[in-house]
Amino acid sequence: MTTGAQRTIPLRNPILILGGCTVSILAAFMALVSGLTPWSSVLIGLVFPSALVLVIGVRKGMLLSEGADLFSPLIAFPVLYVAWFGVACIDFVDVPTSVSFGLFEPIPPYIIGFVALGLIAYITGVLMSHTKKPSLSGFQPEFNWVESRFWLVIGGLILLMLASFVYIVSGMGAIPALIANAGEMRLRMRNYGPEEAVMFTAAWSLIPMLMIYVWLRRPPRRIKLFCYAMVTLVSVLLVSLGARSYLFVPMLVTVVARQYGKKQFRIGQLVLFSLAIFCALSLFGYFRDISLTGDSSVADQFGIPKEVMPFAYAYLYVRYPVATFRDISTLIPDKVPFQFGTQTFGPLATLLPGHHEQSDMFFKDILGNDFMGAGQPATLLGPLYADAGIFGIIVGVFLFARLSARTYLWMQERPTVIRVLIYAWVVQTLLFSLFSNLFPYITTIWIPMFWGVMHLLLRTQEETRSLRPGL
Repeated sequence: MTTGAQRTIPLRNPILILGGCTVSILAAFMALVSGLTPWSSVLIGLVFPSALVLVIGVRKGMLLSEGADLFSPLIAFPVLYVAWFGVACIDFVDVPTSVSFGLFEPIPPYIIGFVALGLIAYITGVLMSHTKKPSLSGFQPEFNWVESRFWLVIGGLILLMLASFVYIVSGMGAIPALIANAGEMRLRMRNYGPEEAVMFTAAWSLIPMLMIYVWLRRPPRRIKLFCYAMVTLVSVLLVSLGARSYLFVPMLVTVVARQYGKKQFRIGQLVLFSLAIFCALSLFGYFRDISLTGDSSVADQFGIPKEVMPFAYAYLYVRYPVATFRDISTLIPDKVPFQFGTQTFGPLATLLPGHHEQSDMFFKDILGNDFMGAGQPATLLGPLYADAGIFGIIVGVFLFARLSARTYLWMQERPTVIRVLIYAWVVQTLLFSLFSNLFPYITTIWIPMFWGVMHLLLRTQEETRSLRPGL
């Protein structure tokens, strides 16, 4: 019988390693001959060795800790962090700056240094929080909400979502996804601040709450079908507003919650799911954007075959934030002073009267880009750097790592539905920050606060009478 330890031996086979490294060297040489920068060619050559080390490390980690939690603070974010910045630093295509706004100019080595400092700060923050072994052995969350009150809240959220959706769409004059300029129409959402807040609070609560109810309560078939139907309805309404993030946020929360509320993901499942999401996001963005630019112009400008372009389009959303971070680092603090917290904590200003610019619009303005669309996000590192340079990156990432680790411990100490949901929200915030920011919108703190208040109204009498305060 073959043991788990023996199954890892082929990965360390000298012939496999020698062959893979040889192919990597040839690929790097061909990339250099084809005109790619030396830095990008080196990165291409390191793809196989890095992947081999990563796979062996993950397998060894899984063997050492049976049933490891892939969404624990020490696994999900660090792995995706390395993959995101690693892919973003490779120059796959060469496009004129006039077309790409400098998108494919080389990523300098000092940016890699900033990225490494951020990763070190994150891992240090998690380890200093004394996180338990990332295992779900014996983990069984409880649904400690009064079911009758739960359905009253669900009904209220559905009505609020539908009312706010109808009001916003009627004000805009059309459903964004059904018109040609969906990419521009969706930006009118910012004119409906209160209504937008109500709709997203309701919609982003309904999807994970209904699904975790199905997983933990295992209701009769008719109730289960109703839950699925409502999740489908909410998803369709969010997609119809023309932006991927509107649906991506609650779906990512739900995926993380499934890890703790239903069944633990295996590595293969998670990889396949991630690829499917990548392709779906790519297709959505491609077909939305070609409604403005035209099918042929997009493919011709980026030098990518038309057949491949729809699936490769999401790479632009990996590259753009890192390229923006590169560009703002050349302006701050030499030409633009540090912002001292206004970019990281800017969403808090939305509670005040008047219009308040978010960090992505600030970066777009200082770079002088006038393309159609929204702003230019610069990953989680961009706002932190804009506020306080390297010190901002180290301290900001470190503190959020502590928050993530402490929330994980809090969930493990007593797994309940509210603790699972709030930790899932923290993980979503971390993963989404690779594109945008650690604190992109006021909903980043408003949604978990809303769930906490809701929990106080929904918890059972036994929970209320217990000596354990809070959530």
